[in-house]
Amino acid sequence: MARVSKKTRPPRRTAPASAPGREDPGTLVERMMGSLWQAVATADPLRAELEAATCMALPRVGRLAPGDAQAFIDRVLVQEAIREPSADGAAVLRLLMSLGSPATKRSASKGLARLTEAGTYPPDWVTEVGKAVPDRAWRRYDVFGDDEAIAVTFRYGEAEHGIVGQIDLTGLPVAIAVGVAANGAKLIEAVQREDDPFDRSEEISLAEARRHLEAPLARGDEEADQATSVDTVAYFPVARSRVRRLPAEDAAALPVFTAGDRAAAVDDFLKSPLAAEVVAADEDATRFWAEVLTGYSSRLPGEAPGQVGPRKIAHLLLGHVPNTFTLSAAQRQHLEPVVTAWIRWSAEHRGLDEAATARLAESLPEVFGRFGAAYDDPEAVTARSYLADVAVSDADVSGLATHVARRMFAVPVPGPATDVSDPAVRRALTEAEFGACTPHAGLTQEEFLAAAHRVIAELWDDDPQETFQAARRLFAAGADRHDIIHTLAEKG
Repeated sequence: MARVSKKTRPPRRTAPASAPGREDPGTLVERMMGSLWQAVATADPLRAELEAATCMALPRVGRLAPGDAQAFIDRVLVQEAIREPSADGAAVLRLLMSLGSPATKRSASKGLARLTEAGTYPPDWVTEVGKAVPDRAWRRYDVFGDDEAIAVTFRYGEAEHGIVGQIDLTGLPVAIAVGVAANGAKLIEAVQREDDPFDRSEEISLAEARRHLEAPLARGDEEADQATSVDTVAYFPVARSRVRRLPAEDAAALPVFTAGDRAAAVDDFLKSPLAAEVVAADEDATRFWAEVLTGYSSRLPGEAPGQVGPRKIAHLLLGHVPNTFTLSAAQRQHLEPVVTAWIRWSAEHRGLDEAATARLAESLPEVFGRFGAAYDDPEAVTARSYLADVAVSDADVSGLATHVARRMFAVPVPGPATDVSDPAVRRALTEAEFGACTPHAGLTQEEFLAAAHRVIAELWDDDPQETFQAARRLFAAGADRHDIIHTLAEKG
């Protein structure tokens, strides 16, 4: 996970007074609630949002189960706001409705309805919460394409503030840190600061800012784990509400790079003087690695073939390759010379200067030293067995991701070093999971198990596609994976 750059981190004073620390849980909750009520009393929309968001983050920070987390919010936040009816209590409920999950919004809405029916209404200032007016946006990025920070300023009346999202681009773009700054001008100044030779900054449109932030924020919020800072967990709802205020149209169209563009880049590398030695040693292994590297480097919309940085090459060689490709002895033998040549070609192809090229090259020895252990890891052995029949070197990376997602739905990851590409192994796993199920549609146990085998085979092969489409509809409706397959097997 990328380290958040200090130059894009908002001032420390923007953290709400109630940010969770290491103290007695009861004392912590009391302190947080006190800070929320104090913020509401000041009628400061930004401060009130941050305090409410921090209170709602406490169950996630404490790793409560979803049901327990919602029960905490209902009991500690919603019911507390209702217990002694007041305009401030109604304001708290409006804050929860603005920033909370769908379940929190419903609970807070019901609570506010109770207050308004009794003649208690929220103060006028709280109706503006979440309606901050966007102003300007800036992007700070490294020349390698490994990460970026997007900062946007907003106004509540004359008061300006800003949000910043640090985006890791080594895999699927994901927000790994979020900040809120009470002083938007200082935030932009920090983004523009020229204190790293490999960083660049540019002003971008508000629509472009939304395109850079929206999906990574959603992904980061969903995937937040113990490594995610408390402030970031708390600020995700605030940042996402701000991004929804940005225009969705008028962003410049992204360039489109096709399989033909990737193939042309591979041929360009193979014909370059930098590749002459490795091509002479083993042209097939050289082409294999060139296709793998070029395919991964252009997997995202708008990303040209050949885009790679120190952290992305590590992600590619220590994660993507071990989890995707079964390598021959020749391919393993030629990994280091081919990747080294391709890295230098990539730097030249993109016009990187000598310092950036050297920084890129110096990251390789450590990655090469760790590759063997990563490839031989039993969990990686299992992971690549999901793609054994489709993971060719020039395969579309997004297509491979789709295969993995569908097949892991069909057959959840078993123990390490299990070859799920073997139909007999998948059959044994299906029997272990569904052998004791009781059919409910007039099927015998044997008929039901045969139907479960058929459904899992159809999901694995995506043939017919209607099976996975039906599974997705059931999942969207709230059913879990086991029940979905059970249901599809009974329907025949």
